[in-house]
Amino acid sequence: MFSRHIRRHGNGKLVRLTGQLQRDNIGISQFISYFLIIFFTNKHQVIYVATIAMEPSRLAPIQPYRVVVHNYPSHDPESNRFAQAYEYETNRHKRTALIFVGGLGDGPHGIPYVKFLADSAIAGESDYAVYEPRLSSAFSAWGYGSLSNDVKEISALVKYLRHRKTFRVDRIVLMGHSTGCQDAMYYATHGAEMGLEKIDAFILQGPVSDREAILAVFEEASPGKGQARMDLSVRVAQKMMSEGTAHDCMPREWLPKEFWTSPVSAYRWNSLASFGGDDDYFSSDLPDEKLAEIWGKVSKPVLVLPSENDEHVPDWIDVVDMLDKWKSFCKEDVISSLSGLIPEADHRVEYGPAGEPADRAQGWLCDRVHAFFKQLERQWLDEDVKADTKYQ
Repeated sequence: MFSRHIRRHGNGKLVRLTGQLQRDNIGISQFISYFLIIFFTNKHQVIYVATIAMEPSRLAPIQPYRVVVHNYPSHDPESNRFAQAYEYETNRHKRTALIFVGGLGDGPHGIPYVKFLADSAIAGESDYAVYEPRLSSAFSAWGYGSLSNDVKEISALVKYLRHRKTFRVDRIVLMGHSTGCQDAMYYATHGAEMGLEKIDAFILQGPVSDREAILAVFEEASPGKGQARMDLSVRVAQKMMSEGTAHDCMPREWLPKEFWTSPVSAYRWNSLASFGGDDDYFSSDLPDEKLAEIWGKVSKPVLVLPSENDEHVPDWIDVVDMLDKWKSFCKEDVISSLSGLIPEADHRVEYGPAGEPADRAQGWLCDRVHAFFKQLERQWLDEDVKADTKYQ
């Protein structure tokens, strides 16, 4: 979801993080965005120190840390530019990779718990390293992105990790947060037909319906008229698409003000806001036949970790029931038994129910991800043994 454009605080009010802060008595001086200190090592890799701190009055700032920047061929054969991904520093080479993709408005280093995942993997001696690709749809470019293009770019990173001459990676898990979960699901359900590189498992943290969250924004702005206003905005987008202007920018007057900070194409708006759009994987009103079509295609293990207090999930949705429903349409054991609500967590696993830092929730998340990797390692070992037996 649009987690870098709006955020619900513990008091339930919306606070815009870009432009003028509204509805809360919070000064702009309280917010710190990003700074980067760059050290060039050679033409192939860059190591830099990055720090992110938001709302320092409520969260302790993350200290500067180092990552390795990987440059690798773009998915576009006609491009003369390298793609980039950032690997969190590890204590040794890891044969398993966790690729993390955030939501709308997110980008590398934008979700604080990813650093904690990387650190706890070292502390717990888990055998995986964390990578974050800089997708062309990152940060404010999400409005001109698409799931189809995102997964092609992710596949380029997978290809690089699997086939590079030194320190190859054997197993790869794709983890999505928010709308990044849609990237993961699109990869899981379309990867084979698109000829994408193989991914071995998936993690969905904070899967939410962008369509239902957008409806809630419309409804808050125009009580009782939200659905009608949203339907009208979708019709405008679809008309533009039918006229051959799918990639033109949506007129601002048809969008909620929370979306005015980034240009949004007619295609992407229709994908996010229309029933059955390309991004519509997690809506509570999807019919059973659609859920069977989606989840029936998923063949690799999936860990699903919704946030218990997700501010982007409307009150009328029972997330536990919805998770059980998804399981019912999967092949046996596709959705891991470790799946469940992250206790007391908001959408980004950043704050608790009283607005305090979500240390407990982040610890729970890290423990659950590590347990999933242990589960996967046992499964992969069994698969390797069966493969060896088959060819003896």
